[in-house]
Amino acid sequence: MNLETAANLGEALSGLAIMFTLLFGLRQVMEVNRNRRFEISQTIATSLENPLVQRGFATFGSVITKDSTLEELMGLTREQKDATNAVIVLMSNHALMTFHRNLSFDIVYSFYKGYLSLIGPSMRRMMQMIEFGYAMHAGSSVTEEDGMGTFHWVLWLLDKLEAHEDAVQIKPHLNQTDWMP
Repeated sequence: MNLETAANLGEALSGLAIMFTLLFGLRQVMEVNRNRRFEISQTIATSLENPLVQRGFATFGSVITKDSTLEELMGLTREQKDATNAVIVLMSNHALMTFHRNLSFDIVYSFYKGYLSLIGPSMRRMMQMIEFGYAMHAGSSVTEEDGMGTFHWVLWLLDKLEAHEDAVQIKPHLNQTDWMP
């Protein structure tokens, strides 16, 4: 084998090595992304399993209505107030992380879709009434113009979730009978 043939063979082998390295890197990136989606899903699931959050969902679903008055909201028990606050803070955090693309909107939608009709209208009413109450309170720094930022992120997330329609997520026990693991 002459020097030129050896050089060409070495160049071809180095090209193959580069190609295999790129393919391995691509596979690693895909695996990292898959693991990240799994971790995100686990984080959301764990936060929604919190008993305080579950009590908040129950309060929004059965105690607070879209017509609740400020007096009725003030009459909630301390536990109900803490539970509804936990849901609002959690949703605000999920909204911020979704907005900054730290959470996948599709994953957030999958987890919240089942709760939207239960909590959406009553949650909107509660936040509206509380924001109004703080804005009217002389000692509060909340103004009608600025409102409460935490509530605004929850409203943003509710708007996005309610506007999104994914047929795969609707009645999966009926519409996804052909799904296979």
